[in-house]
Amino acid sequence: MIYFVTHLKRVIFSLAVLNFHLVKSQIDTMLGERKHFVDEFGEKIKRAQNELHNKSQNWEELSQKIEQSKTSWLLAGISSALDIRIPLPDRPANYTAISSDGSQIFPDRHEVLPCYLINISSVVLNYGDDGSANLSSDPVLFFKDEDRFVIWEGKKIPANSNIISHKRTLMEFERLLHLASQNSDRENIISISDGTLILWSLEGSPPDFKNAILEPFLNIMDEFKNRRVPIVGYISYPGSTDVVNALRLGLCPEKVSYCNQCPYTELPELPCSPIEGLTDRNLFSSLLKEGEMSSVFRSSSKILESYGDHHIYFFYLNIGQEIARVEIPKWVAEDPDILKLVHTLVYDQAKKGKGYPVAISESHEQAVVRGKDRNFFFDLVKESMVKSDFNVSISRKGISKRVPGV
Repeated sequence: MIYFVTHLKRVIFSLAVLNFHLVKSQIDTMLGERKHFVDEFGEKIKRAQNELHNKSQNWEELSQKIEQSKTSWLLAGISSALDIRIPLPDRPANYTAISSDGSQIFPDRHEVLPCYLINISSVVLNYGDDGSANLSSDPVLFFKDEDRFVIWEGKKIPANSNIISHKRTLMEFERLLHLASQNSDRENIISISDGTLILWSLEGSPPDFKNAILEPFLNIMDEFKNRRVPIVGYISYPGSTDVVNALRLGLCPEKVSYCNQCPYTELPELPCSPIEGLTDRNLFSSLLKEGEMSSVFRSSSKILESYGDHHIYFFYLNIGQEIARVEIPKWVAEDPDILKLVHTLVYDQAKKGKGYPVAISESHEQAVVRGKDRNFFFDLVKESMVKSDFNVSISRKGISKRVPGV
């Protein structure tokens, strides 16, 4: 009987395997087309680099055009030449890097109780005379009505994965501020967050929910500014196109561009098309040498209209293995000394982490909740309920997800 079941599993598995002979022929076709794409892409990069240097000669004119034009693209705000290359400053002997990350177990209606869990990590890395590392994480269980429901357009709705993700993000920044206050006696502190400082996903949210997240977030940003602790958003392998979009705008013959009224739509190719499809990463990868950072640009993301004094700026940094996008609040961008500190410490963290900031890597490892953790969590809830004499039931789907079939 055991042999029959094992053999049956093998038969089912063999029937489910892909036809790799057909896949291989399609891969060959893909690679053939890819070669043509690579050649064409290289020409686009050369054209974009030429535009970058040309527009740098009279960047004020392009900056004014960006301010006056209307497009559906995100355009980088410009306040200096676009092709600036800033060399790596000296690193201070002593510094502290703090980071936090979060992970969660979403509520599942097929499980025993409607609750969810958020795990927030804390990482403090001290370098120099008293080098040390403090790593930890704190799980928080949410089960009360005020946690499981939020006000959305005046109505009380269950917290879904999107809402819980926003809550987790806010908790990460709260933890960063807590770590900054705990280490306020240290010199040269940098707070590094994994990902963007621009809460762009709030743009489509109703005002009541958006304000519930944005107001405490901006209060946290106030505290970082008051403490003079730079907070940084680090984006690995960025796909943003803000600077390329600014160059595309510069290619438009119109003195002021209104893309929704483009007069060139009847042409075989739009004037802005020659460098379409490039990312800022493509543009700066051959311009910046290792350790160098680009000029500082201003983001035009719509949500930043609600950021007040904490408008987000960004620059690109060659950390050796890749081009990273580094986001900073306005006050950091306008303080030359703190900007230099951010430049050298972010680079140092990336080098220590072999291409990715070590503080972020450690915070992720402390925070991550894996699939087996999720199953154990709900088993623990179930076991605790049984011991407390509660009736326990889960849906058949919940059971099927735990116990695989033949």
